[in-house]
Amino acid sequence: MSLINRFFNNKKIDCPRCLGKGYVDWDDIKRLKKELKWIPGSCAYCNGKGEINSDLQSKIAVNTTYLTTDLSLEERKKLIANDEEAKQRALYYETQTDNFISEVEYLHFTGNIDSNIIANFYVLHQNQSEIDLKDRNELIDYIERIIELKNKN
Repeated sequence: MSLINRFFNNKKIDCPRCLGKGYVDWDDIKRLKKELKWIPGSCAYCNGKGEINSDLQSKIAVNTTYLTTDLSLEERKKLIANDEEAKQRALYYETQTDNFISEVEYLHFTGNIDSNIIANFYVLHQNQSEIDLKDRNELIDYIERIIELKNKN
């Protein structure tokens, strides 16, 4: 696209991820079916601005799990530019997340193991002094959200 076209085709629209608020909330997360993959916070799709260039939707799906605020600017640009390696990392991230959710469901519903023991299983390979209590509690909360959502379905 030429420089002149960029100036004239730079139509802004409300962000379809956060609906123009600049942040995603639980309603947005539920609407996009990302209950176990995102948490509320600043919108990574519009960078918290509430609006996007209209052509962004043709470049990357609004519900791309990998596109979060944790991504570096460089990785974000690669992902939006459809870089093959960035797409592979996004696929790997999605697969790993899905696998973790499936493993937790299996351990809890088939193995009858509670969230504390499941969390212990996942941090077992780490040095106990490296595990922050806050991080461990966040892991337990996440595991409990997986169990709760599965119970609702």
